[in-house]
Amino acid sequence: MVNDNLRNRLWIILVEPEGRINFGFILRLAKNFGVKGICVVNPKFSLNDEEVKRFSSRGIDYLNEGKVIVANSLKECLSRTSFTICTTAKTVKEGDVLRHSISLKAIKFIIPSKGDVGLVFGRESVGLSRDELAQCDVITTLETSTDYNVLNLSHAVAIFLYEVLRNSIPTGLVYGEECDQGIVNVILKFIEDISRTLELPSAYVALKHVFKRASLRRDECSVIYKLFKKLRYMIVEAKGKEQA
Repeated sequence: MVNDNLRNRLWIILVEPEGRINFGFILRLAKNFGVKGICVVNPKFSLNDEEVKRFSSRGIDYLNEGKVIVANSLKECLSRTSFTICTTAKTVKEGDVLRHSISLKAIKFIIPSKGDVGLVFGRESVGLSRDELAQCDVITTLETSTDYNVLNLSHAVAIFLYEVLRNSIPTGLVYGEECDQGIVNVILKFIEDISRTLELPSAYVALKHVFKRASLRRDECSVIYKLFKKLRYMIVEAKGKEQA
């Protein structure tokens, strides 16, 4: 059974897709699962190519109904969402906070119950760059029974959609009203300013992943907001006085 609340606000985001046949199949998957839309960053072919149409079947409706958006950057696609999940085949290396990922089966626990969600897939050839991964809220990796977990793009999209949308587990880890993602993003801006001032960029990346995985409640957010607002003022102001 599909999670209707989520599919109606879920975007498939494709970064520089290279294969017409794959894109046709992804259109078909979008129609199968009924997602909100597809945002495509700099496709390497015409979306109206005959090969795309041939393999999309009824998924062509997404093109005809304006549910496919073409963007010039990943940032442009992400601006349509309030929570983003980047997919990668590369597993974390010791000390690399950027690639710390959450299990695909656990993703549905942390997806907010409100706001559009972006599921981001990289290029067929090289995937997502580190800069692109850094723009997402959380990262997930598909675990296979072997060391080789690189899948065909349309196959990967199918598996991720199925796992994220199936309604076997409720969204949310704890009771209570969720913290608004807008407030979380303000807190993260405080943290970004602090990290930049202290010249600790990896601290921002690490804390962003922690906060987006945390399923924060409204009262928790209020306390954390006040803390980081005060810390930002103290640290940034102190640095400014040193440089004056």
